[in-house]
Amino acid sequence: MKVKTAVCLTMLVALAVGWMWPMDAARSGSQIEWHTYDDGMEKARQSGKSIVVYFHAEWCTYCVRMQKETFTHDSVVDFMNTRVIAVKVDVDKEKKVARIFGVRGLPATVLLMRNGDRVGPMPGFIPPKSYLAMLTKIMDQS
Repeated sequence: MKVKTAVCLTMLVALAVGWMWPMDAARSGSQIEWHTYDDGMEKARQSGKSIVVYFHAEWCTYCVRMQKETFTHDSVVDFMNTRVIAVKVDVDKEKKVARIFGVRGLPATVLLMRNGDRVGPMPGFIPPKSYLAMLTKIMDQS
């Protein structure tokens, strides 16, 4: 319970920090190496890395915004490609996976930690600095 409270407080602080400072436009054109759910689970099992599962839909305006702003930021791209296995789930095509994780709003992020803990779903658009701060803090606490 204490861990979940600490994680929630960390997420709130990270979001607040991200909204207070404008995003620097650090974009080099590099992209996140996204995996399907099944492929990502297998890669994580083999590598021992934690997983970031991003739930989205084509019709979701904030999902499109997150794809364009958050997931193109160099620091986020680097984190997602080096520290975790990045999984992207289209909720219209993989409804069962979205149901398993209790996704009710989009976009949503779920972290599956190496130790088996699950953090999230964390709903809504999250700016790059806040997203990176949140993921880094959660990973460092696990």
